[in-house]
Amino acid sequence: MRTSYFMLVVLACFSLVACNTTTVKTTSYEQVHLESEVTPEELLLDVGVGIFNPGTDALSVEEEGVFPKIREAEARFMPYKLMETLQHTGNWGVVRVIPDRLSEMDVWVDGEILKSDGENLWLQVTVEDASGKRWFSKKYTGVAGKYSYDDTTSNRREPFQKVYNQVANDMLAYRNQFSASEIRNMRTIAELKFAKDFSPEVFHDYLALDEKGRYVVKRLPAESDPSLQQVRQIRERDYIFVDTLQQYYASFVNQMEEPYKEWREGFYLESQNLKEVRAESNAKIIGGALAVLAGVLAQGVDSRTARAAGAWVGVPAGIGAVWSGLQQRKGMRIHIEALEEISASLTSEIEPHSIDLEDRTVTLSGTVNEQYNQWRQILKEIHATETGSAVDTGK
Repeated sequence: MRTSYFMLVVLACFSLVACNTTTVKTTSYEQVHLESEVTPEELLLDVGVGIFNPGTDALSVEEEGVFPKIREAEARFMPYKLMETLQHTGNWGVVRVIPDRLSEMDVWVDGEILKSDGENLWLQVTVEDASGKRWFSKKYTGVAGKYSYDDTTSNRREPFQKVYNQVANDMLAYRNQFSASEIRNMRTIAELKFAKDFSPEVFHDYLALDEKGRYVVKRLPAESDPSLQQVRQIRERDYIFVDTLQQYYASFVNQMEEPYKEWREGFYLESQNLKEVRAESNAKIIGGALAVLAGVLAQGVDSRTARAAGAWVGVPAGIGAVWSGLQQRKGMRIHIEALEEISASLTSEIEPHSIDLEDRTVTLSGTVNEQYNQWRQILKEIHATETGSAVDTGK
């Protein structure tokens, strides 16, 4: 009976040892794909990248290593990095970060951060076009190795650039499935949706929804239609607004880049320290438990011998080792507190900033979306001044 109990405990101990085995991870790199031929401008789809869902709703900060304030910042940082990746390929038309789909684009990219801890990045990315047709929804994962944060490494890249490249490559592969006429249809739908928003009385019946809930074109306005020409001019102004918004995001990302890099590196190193402490702590607990069991079993096998008495001496020593391991486990809180300090430091580094206009300087405050709304209102006032129209406070 005691032998069976001993074997069960030994197996459990070996399981704990296995859980503490260190795996060396490396960062692989995937090149972004480029079109072999130049795509005509009228077939380049415009892409809007939305602010990501930070994914903090159902997570435990302590257990998952999630810091809500940092996740909120990452939810704005990562879309910009994806936007830059798509833009640099030359495979698309205008690529912009646009929160809440506040402008019409040919293709939309939405994402949710599932995990981000400096070592691992998991994103759920969904892509659909202006008609509402979903291209794909896919989980992307990336792992940063120890050299990802080595300042001596030449040509240091964004640690998770591979993830952004994979999204870009999948989008290109899916886009290449469409014919030229299908791509033109996507662009037409986006334009007519924009036109309907600004002039519903004129363009309300140009689009319809099919049985799948997707937009289809019922009829087209003539190219010389004055209402269409006017809407296109409005849209050009909207593009100027969206481009101005990109300057804001660029400034936001530039401010965040260095402290965020330091935070991710710090989080990565602290996570490695946590693993080492857990491994050392568990090793002490396992060793102490085995010493206790060895003493008890030796006593049970031969309780009348001096050898058994000596074995009992090992029991308190083993208990002491177990206690030492548990005490060291408490020390892990020090590393968690260090991460909290890093989090607070990053939050203070990404405070709102001022933007200089031709006739004034404005300061944007609050969340990114709140700053966006303030900025949009400012542009509406500028537009009203130039055109002599009333300020429209709606979308």
